[in-house]
Amino acid sequence: MSLSMIMSMVVTLLGALYTIATLLLPAAKIGNPGAPKVFPLMLGIALLLFGILLVLEEIRKFPKTDEEKAKAKKSLEFGSAEKNIVWTIINGVLYALLFDRIGYVFSTFIFLGLELIIFRGKKGWVKSLIIALIFSVVAFLLFNTALGIFLPTSFLKFV
Repeated sequence: MSLSMIMSMVVTLLGALYTIATLLLPAAKIGNPGAPKVFPLMLGIALLLFGILLVLEEIRKFPKTDEEKAKAKKSLEFGSAEKNIVWTIINGVLYALLFDRIGYVFSTFIFLGLELIIFRGKKGWVKSLIIALIFSVVAFLLFNTALGIFLPTSFLKFV
């Protein structure tokens, strides 16, 4: 079984569990009783549907000939895709640890910059860091000013 098939099944399972957990949420005491469940339910159903589509796509890609089977077996060896997954997990943990300590802008800049370098390569690292910086600052300003959702600020207090 390929790594893609395993991850597709995990996404499907998470979608099902998330949808079930959403349905178990208590009804709101004020206003529309079902309102707090609407958005999470949409997310859960979308995750479930996308997981099912991924599983079906992986089933469609199953090798049929011996040559395809040999190629599929070779592709299971630890390669760049698996390394990218491991680096992304490490980067996600680093992001979670830094988020409250150094603020949204700096932690998101580091996270997104590293992700772009991981997936785009080291060759265009300057462009990746510029994209990460612009996204971090614009998202921070959008959340803080337009949406009124206050994200953790840095020790510099202006960002």
